[in-house]
Amino acid sequence: MAYSGWLLKIGNYTVPMSFMKPETYSPYVNMQDLDDYTDANGYLHRNAVELKALKVEFETPAMLTNTEFNTIISKIRQQFTNATGRACYITAYIPEYDDYVTQYGYMADFQPTIYGTYGGQIHYNSVRLAFIGGVYDG
Repeated sequence: MAYSGWLLKIGNYTVPMSFMKPETYSPYVNMQDLDDYTDANGYLHRNAVELKALKVEFETPAMLTNTEFNTIISKIRQQFTNATGRACYITAYIPEYDDYVTQYGYMADFQPTIYGTYGGQIHYNSVRLAFIGGVYDG
């Protein structure tokens, strides 16, 4: 399946493009190895595993208000299967495959910074959000 009009879903929630700052959506799959070693001649012996761990990062637009930011974050939180670990199903468009990949994973820690308060609202600088897949769901 090629691109279907959206980039990222957390559970059943499609993250709106308006919540992603242009030119910051960065999706990829990490190649993973198990027990690699370098021999006495300096050759690397790789044992690539089948699972390629998904990672998606993007920034929010600057100047989002507290209300706008919390509306989206709360919709993402509603999709967590384990709130303590921010665990969730992540479906992301991966350009390398021209397809979507779904994996179980989590939302990484994030650090919002406040631009200022005016008009009775908090306004944020861009916030980097990351979702990391490849977590065992057994």
